[in-house]
Amino acid sequence: MGGEFLKTSATARIVSVLAGCAVFVLLMITVGLPEYALVGGVLGWLVVTLIYDRKQRKQAIVYEGTTRSDIDSTIKNGRQLTQGMRRAIQRLTQIEIRQQVEELCRIAESMFDLLKKDPKDIRIVKQFISHYLEPTHKIIVKYAELATIRPMPADAVETLERTENSLKNIRAVFLKQKERMLNNDVLDLDAEIKLFETLASNITGSSSQTGKNASNKNDSGIY
Repeated sequence: MGGEFLKTSATARIVSVLAGCAVFVLLMITVGLPEYALVGGVLGWLVVTLIYDRKQRKQAIVYEGTTRSDIDSTIKNGRQLTQGMRRAIQRLTQIEIRQQVEELCRIAESMFDLLKKDPKDIRIVKQFISHYLEPTHKIIVKYAELATIRPMPADAVETLERTENSLKNIRAVFLKQKERMLNNDVLDLDAEIKLFETLASNITGSSSQTGKNASNKNDSGIY
């Protein structure tokens, strides 16, 4: 930590000193041994200083108005989506599909690791999460729901096949976004985003309709 450790605010220094003094007095009253009270006071000061130091690090600007807390929040959001995709495919029996989705998760998480090292990638990662990872999460969850419906609706097969065929395209898109991170390419992505959103809406839209049809059949007693 070096010199950065000492760069705490005036409030932090005052609070940490007061905490150390409070621990010292408390131990003097309860234990009555100055050496133990002194050690306890120093530890009390150190703990409070470390707490404030960690808080300041999270609030510190790491890149153009972006704080460490912003980075951590973005990564947390992304990992929640990949975890959701993994939970969804646990219900599937198709080993190849599970492997393809797992690879998508690994690509996404490798981008989060890159963001930790280079905060300048925050814009690209946020775009990736909102325009690519979130729709993919929706696609995979819908796919898993549809693939496990029993009895399977007649029109479900086409939708499932369309989703399976799209996974390679999605993988290519993910890899392209990772390459953009490596090249620090922050060009406008509107055209690519629109294409991907169209792909996602086509898949999830047809999945939803198929699911509704299956539900209606079950409700009416048709199996």
